[in-house]
Amino acid sequence: MAQKKTSSSSQSKSTPRASTGKQEPVSPEGAWTGLEQQVLAAMGPKAVGQYPSDLEPMSLVFEQVPDETGLLPESYQRFVEALGYRWLNTGKKALAFLPPRWRASASQGMGEPNRQWTDVRAEREAGRHVYRFVMFASADLNDVNGFAFGRGAGDDAPVVFQVEDSLPLRELGSFEAWLGKALEPLRKAVAKPAGAGKKPELGDPLALLQESLGEAAAKARQAGAAALLDTFPRDTRAIALLHRKLGVVPDMVAEFTELKTLTLKGAGLKELPAVLGRLSKLEQLDCSWNAELATLPSELGQLQHLESLNLDHTAVATLPEVLGQLSRLRSLSLKNTRITALPAWLSRLATLEFLDLSQTDVPPGELEAFRKARPECSMYPRP
Repeated sequence: MAQKKTSSSSQSKSTPRASTGKQEPVSPEGAWTGLEQQVLAAMGPKAVGQYPSDLEPMSLVFEQVPDETGLLPESYQRFVEALGYRWLNTGKKALAFLPPRWRASASQGMGEPNRQWTDVRAEREAGRHVYRFVMFASADLNDVNGFAFGRGAGDDAPVVFQVEDSLPLRELGSFEAWLGKALEPLRKAVAKPAGAGKKPELGDPLALLQESLGEAAAKARQAGAAALLDTFPRDTRAIALLHRKLGVVPDMVAEFTELKTLTLKGAGLKELPAVLGRLSKLEQLDCSWNAELATLPSELGQLQHLESLNLDHTAVATLPEVLGQLSRLRSLSLKNTRITALPAWLSRLATLEFLDLSQTDVPPGELEAFRKARPECSMYPRP
């Protein structure tokens, strides 16, 4: 409502001044706390939480950790000093702040714009990489998606970047501006609850505790893997343990004799059990995004019905010669692995139709030789 004009001489000293219409900006801490209270009231204690500041991943990909000097804005540092490393999860939307060692781990998994991953990885392995980005928050770490700090194009002040599929792609502004926008989807998710009969899956959205050091976490992973497998009928044809952070695949997987598709993507695996060779009807095996998976059991050569093998984003450096016995293999994906040479038997796999060697150190001469030997096979990277 418009105010009536009043002369200054008739105004009492006790009369409050007219409002300018401007509201004091809400601090990042206040914005988060206010939303957290709404989420807590609407969805209960499983929808909010906090990571311990000393939470540490089971391993880091590279020995060298990022030097964060100058990359963490003061507003962000005030935020975590006041609130810690908190998370919200509505079941539809989530956002979590990474504690320091997890910040380092996620940053190691990021590439850099306009640079080959093989060059970046070589620098990090040698301990001489200068980190330009530090990942600090995420709702989904499995494909290294989230938000990172980096130098803005306009000045030297650190700003927030959107990270998608491990690459910082675009600037999103200051920490304060970014957080204000990032909380909006969470507010809307709280305002529009799930339909009748639907129970959103709450809890730690990144499952960091399951991937961190500690005997209790290791036991939980082992119990979880067996318990989860036990829920499937033994005659099931497809099992997806997608991003379950299990750490192990129990030997009971061999009981699923009708299995045709097994997805172990992002399961935190260091090795595969030899009993996988007993899955005689298996057609598709996805072991991608297991960063510590370095070797393959020779028993995989027994999978005579296997048509697709995905080892993307693993530490696999060599392929067992027995894989040359996979007479039905059509697709082999080795993106961002440590493969440095192609085994001779690979070009003799007559059924192979697709081969992905992107972001590997296989010499260009070997790639070209394979193309000439197998021109009918779709191959990446393209010439």
